[in-house]
Amino acid sequence: MSRIESAKRRAGGVKRALTVLAAAGLIVTGLLARATNPGHAAAATPATGSSSSVQSSDSESQSSDDFSIAPAPSSSQPQVQTHVS
Repeated sequence: MSRIESAKRRAGGVKRALTVLAAAGLIVTGLLARATNPGHAAAATPATGSSSSVQSSDSESQSSDDFSIAPAPSSSQPQVQTHVS
Protein backbone atom coordinates (compact mmCIF):
# COMPACT_ATOMS: atom_id res chain seq x y z
CA MET A 1 0.00 0.00 0.00
CA SER A 2 1.39 3.37 -0.98
CA ARG A 3 1.53 6.46 1.17
CA ILE A 4 -1.18 8.07 -0.95
CA GLU A 5 -3.59 5.18 -0.45
CA SER A 6 -3.09 5.16 3.30
CA ALA A 7 -3.60 8.94 3.43
CA LYS A 8 -6.85 8.57 1.48
CA ARG A 9 -8.03 5.90 3.92
CA ARG A 10 -7.20 8.08 6.91
CA ALA A 11 -8.97 11.04 5.30
CA GLY A 12 -12.03 8.88 4.60
CA GLY A 13 -12.11 7.74 8.22
CA VAL A 14 -11.88 11.32 9.44
CA LYS A 15 -14.70 12.38 7.10
CA ARG A 16 -16.93 9.57 8.37
CA ALA A 17 -16.17 10.48 11.99
CA LEU A 18 -16.95 14.15 11.36
CA THR A 19 -20.21 13.22 9.64
CA VAL A 20 -21.28 11.09 12.60
CA LEU A 21 -20.32 13.85 15.07
CA ALA A 22 -22.19 16.48 13.05
CA ALA A 23 -25.33 14.31 12.92
CA ALA A 24 -25.13 13.65 16.66
CA GLY A 25 -24.66 17.36 17.34
CA LEU A 26 -27.67 18.21 15.21
CA ILE A 27 -29.83 15.70 17.05
CA VAL A 28 -28.68 16.93 20.48
CA THR A 29 -29.26 20.56 19.48
CA GLY A 30 -32.76 19.74 18.23
CA LEU A 31 -33.63 17.90 21.43
CA LEU A 32 -32.33 20.75 23.58
CA ALA A 33 -34.27 23.32 21.56
CA ARG A 34 -37.43 21.28 21.88
CA ALA A 35 -36.98 20.79 25.63
CA THR A 36 -36.26 24.46 26.34
CA ASN A 37 -38.83 26.04 24.03
CA PRO A 38 -40.91 28.34 26.28
CA GLY A 39 -43.90 28.04 23.97
CA HIS A 40 -44.28 24.38 24.87
CA ALA A 41 -43.17 24.51 28.49
CA ALA A 42 -46.63 24.54 30.08
CA ALA A 43 -50.21 24.20 28.96
CA ALA A 44 -52.40 27.27 29.17
CA THR A 45 -54.86 27.32 32.04
CA PRO A 46 -58.36 28.60 31.34
CA ALA A 47 -59.46 31.76 33.11
CA THR A 48 -62.06 31.45 35.82
CA GLY A 49 -64.76 33.85 36.89
CA SER A 50 -62.98 34.87 40.06
CA SER A 51 -59.91 37.03 39.96
CA SER A 52 -56.91 35.98 41.98
CA SER A 53 -54.21 38.57 42.26
CA VAL A 54 -51.35 39.12 44.62
CA GLN A 55 -51.67 42.25 46.70
CA SER A 56 -48.49 44.16 47.40
CA SER A 57 -47.78 47.14 49.58
CA ASP A 58 -48.53 50.63 48.24
CA SER A 59 -44.84 51.42 47.90
CA GLU A 60 -44.31 48.48 45.54
CA SER A 61 -47.52 48.69 43.51
CA GLN A 62 -47.94 50.63 40.30
CA SER A 63 -51.14 51.76 38.69
CA SER A 64 -52.37 49.99 35.59
CA ASP A 65 -52.01 53.26 33.65
CA ASP A 66 -48.24 52.84 33.78
CA PHE A 67 -48.52 49.78 31.56
CA SER A 68 -51.20 50.92 29.13
CA ILE A 69 -50.33 50.82 25.43
CA ALA A 70 -53.57 52.37 24.21
CA PRO A 71 -54.09 56.15 24.16
CA ALA A 72 -56.27 57.63 26.86
CA PRO A 73 -59.93 58.06 25.80
CA SER A 74 -59.73 61.87 26.02
CA SER A 75 -56.75 62.02 23.68
CA SER A 76 -57.94 59.61 21.01
CA GLN A 77 -56.36 60.06 17.62
CA PRO A 78 -57.88 59.31 14.23
CA GLN A 79 -56.96 55.92 12.85
CA VAL A 80 -54.88 55.90 9.69
CA GLN A 81 -55.26 53.13 7.18
CA THR A 82 -52.69 52.36 4.55
CA HIS A 83 -53.18 50.15 1.55
CA VAL A 84 -50.45 48.46 -0.41
CA SER A 85 -51.26 47.43 -3.93
